[in-house]
Amino acid sequence: MTINLKIKTVLLVLLSTVISSVSAAQSDAILSWVKRVELSTPVSGVVQKVFAEPGKIVARGDVLVQLDPRIFRAEYKLAKAKLDNTRAVKEEAKRELDRQQDMYDRTMLSDHDLQVAKNNFIAAEAQYHQARAALVKAKVNLEYSAIRAPFNALVISSRAVKGQVVASSMAPPVLVTVAKANRMQARLLVNESELSHYSPGQAAKVTVTGETFTGKISMISLEPLQSGKYAVDVVFDSRDRILRAGQKAQIEF
Repeated sequence: MTINLKIKTVLLVLLSTVISSVSAAQSDAILSWVKRVELSTPVSGVVQKVFAEPGKIVARGDVLVQLDPRIFRAEYKLAKAKLDNTRAVKEEAKRELDRQQDMYDRTMLSDHDLQVAKNNFIAAEAQYHQARAALVKAKVNLEYSAIRAPFNALVISSRAVKGQVVASSMAPPVLVTVAKANRMQARLLVNESELSHYSPGQAAKVTVTGETFTGKISMISLEPLQSGKYAVDVVFDSRDRILRAGQKAQIEF
């Protein structure tokens, strides 16, 4: 009788250990986006075309929203013309300075006249650098007139509408929201005492609506996020499946 009781006790302990191990290995998690980014533009203009559609996969550099580029192109051409003009003025001022310097060296020119030539060259050079800076600004504004995908992305939402006026001088509006394409994140919340069970890069399996994906731990939070619990994030390849932030998942380590 005593032996049987000991055997039963051992079996109960083993069963409890197995159940505890299984519950620790399989945990509830919530899906979220990887690298979620809200896109806008620092320039003002009118929306000409909208290419971003929710659920669409786009490649890095693809145009998502295009503002009317005509003003930006005109400003770029004007800035380029001014740069060409100031370059010519600067070169002529340099030639004149060289001539005046030669005359001065031969004692055929006064100090005042030489200084005037130097001042003219300094002014011409300053105008040239200002024109070059204006050209850079015009070029950047032209580039910003098109909102492009910063990486291979999934379009989560698009608020841009053709004909919409974008006034970036105030608070630039969010026109498109994207996230990393074919990548999802499952977040598990654990107690401080459980943190030692996890490490960055640790392999994991994520199950969503009966389908299992392979991933690994990408981050373990250094601060508690909710009710004293810490976040353990598992990033996985969603393999072109349509998954959504907020969906429930199961993680197995």
